[in-house]
Amino acid sequence: MQTPHLRFPHLFNPITIKHVTLRNRIAISAHIAGWWLTDGLPNEDFAAYIEERAKGGVGLFVIGATGITYDAGPNWIHNTSDAIIPRYQMLAEAGHRHGTKVFAQLIHIGDAIPAPPGDRIRVGMKAQVVPHAHQRPRRPDRNPDELRELSRKFGEAAARAIAGGIDGLELHAHEGFYHAQFLSPIRNQRTDEFGGSLVNRMRFIVETLQAMRQGIGDEIPLGVRLKAHDQEEGGMTTADYAELVTRLEAMGLVDYISLTAGDGGLHHGPMPRPDGEWLSLVNKIKGATELPIMHAGRITTPQMAEEAVASGMLDVVCMTKAHIADPHFTRKVQEGRLEDIRYCTRCLQSCIGDTERMSCVYNPVTSRERTWAVLEPAKRKKRIVIVGAGPAGMEAALTAHSRGHDVIVFDKSDQVGGQVHLAAKSPMRRLFIRIAEFYRHQVERIEIPRDGATTGAFEIRLAKEATVETIRALAPDAVIVATGSKPRRVQIPGGRETWTVPDALTHDLDGIRKALVVDHTGTTQALMLTDYLSDRGIDVEYITPGELVAGAIERMTREEMLSRLKERGVRFNDGENLVYWDEQTALIRHNRFVEERTVEAIDTVVISAGADPIDELALGVRGIVPEVYTIGDANTPRTVHEATLQGGLVGRML
Repeated sequence: MQTPHLRFPHLFNPITIKHVTLRNRIAISAHIAGWWLTDGLPNEDFAAYIEERAKGGVGLFVIGATGITYDAGPNWIHNTSDAIIPRYQMLAEAGHRHGTKVFAQLIHIGDAIPAPPGDRIRVGMKAQVVPHAHQRPRRPDRNPDELRELSRKFGEAAARAIAGGIDGLELHAHEGFYHAQFLSPIRNQRTDEFGGSLVNRMRFIVETLQAMRQGIGDEIPLGVRLKAHDQEEGGMTTADYAELVTRLEAMGLVDYISLTAGDGGLHHGPMPRPDGEWLSLVNKIKGATELPIMHAGRITTPQMAEEAVASGMLDVVCMTKAHIADPHFTRKVQEGRLEDIRYCTRCLQSCIGDTERMSCVYNPVTSRERTWAVLEPAKRKKRIVIVGAGPAGMEAALTAHSRGHDVIVFDKSDQVGGQVHLAAKSPMRRLFIRIAEFYRHQVERIEIPRDGATTGAFEIRLAKEATVETIRALAPDAVIVATGSKPRRVQIPGGRETWTVPDALTHDLDGIRKALVVDHTGTTQALMLTDYLSDRGIDVEYITPGELVAGAIERMTREEMLSRLKERGVRFNDGENLVYWDEQTALIRHNRFVEERTVEAIDTVVISAGADPIDELALGVRGIVPEVYTIGDANTPRTVHEATLQGGLVGRML
């Protein structure tokens, strides 16, 4: 078997940027969550988040979303006075204690300024002079003197970061924010020296970088985060960005380039988008410069990262969501423990979808590091029976076992993971299988103690249904019921039997040519099923009584899935409900306009109407077992994130 360094020699080869040496080529790029801030300043939760990833071995952590004026949004760091300096010291020390370098990214969000709570109209700044028809009122374009004053503020903010012990600075000039607006030939319609040619459009970036360099001196690394392509007609192309980078390099303004591509869903990359999608574009810019290149773009496995560095495409790989999912990703790779990694599923449900407490769909410790990262040994060892090996049950089992309890897990299925396996049948949600794979591997290895942890005995009994009698015979101290839920069945007048989503995912689809999907929940279930059916060549129509198709799904994932499904010919209609289905004819009524229409030749109707808890066992064992907990869908049907969070919580309570 190869040693980790032989398997990933390029990833663990140090690199020096300016005078700062990173211990490896793995970085966490700039990101932020409102939970990490108190009155616009980083708090101890943010420091704990950084420290856990530094313990996990990452080479570089970039602090994100640091505004340099008072009109930064409520969920952004405010670097506007010396009050930030001790907070920077706290964050820098959190990384330095464990060998991680810490950079800070500075930003002005310009035309994208969010309104604080209660502020109905927020006046922002923009590069363009031609207003969009749907824009809120904005202040006029800043004149050159005002722009230079703003650049000066960037320099002052950069100096404060260095005074706080930060190792390097980065300018945010991508994803549609203020400096990126100036670069865009679409959004920048100015006619002065800051508009027109690329040389003029890049002037604001140049002058800001010059001010930042003046603020930090010549010894500190300074970089800029750009796009490799705007991914919109009339925007900046890869050739344009290559020219920009070449010019910045010739001026000696920056020490590295960090690249993404596109805005929104293109940049953040929901699950349906391909891995490493922008590497070919990044490689073209790499060929135009000698500067070190960093890139964040759906590189989620160490194998992909090693290849990107080994081939010369990248110097540093930004694996941000990989470390949101597993803070010890880098160290596990270094130690060869690849199967112990909680791999990112790219679902965006809890990292992007939760704008306040950014977390991970199946790692409840993320953003709770200050109180949850260290598991306290149990004061008294207990015998715990857990019924259900889905995400809730398995998270509870792993947590309780790691604290020293004896754990027995039952599941009537022959595999770990619960309903995750059904979700992963959707081609566009296939990466959900990583959740089941992680828990399965932990079960296989759990009897091997690691990291000096004192653990109890562990046993899993698959394809075994636990009964009240079974549990009585085991005489446990506590029972955790994680038996899941059952889908609600809805019958429609007309005599035909409808399917639930699990029915459709498990039935033989031979003879099914046309299907009607009725979504009453707005969650991923119906959209996932639509993907599953249409991928098999079935003609699918999707209706919902709601005002928005799949309205409960994280926005970027929703837009990506809808776009791809429409390309397959799936038809979507909101505000409609199925009222009758007879033979092969479906009668559909619009909720608001009281209009009716028929759809012919329907072979099956699938109705997503939510689920009901399966909690009978919990009722049966009360009075028999001292402690009984009902979690996950067995408590109330919920998301995977909520289920694993509840499992982690109960595992810590026992």
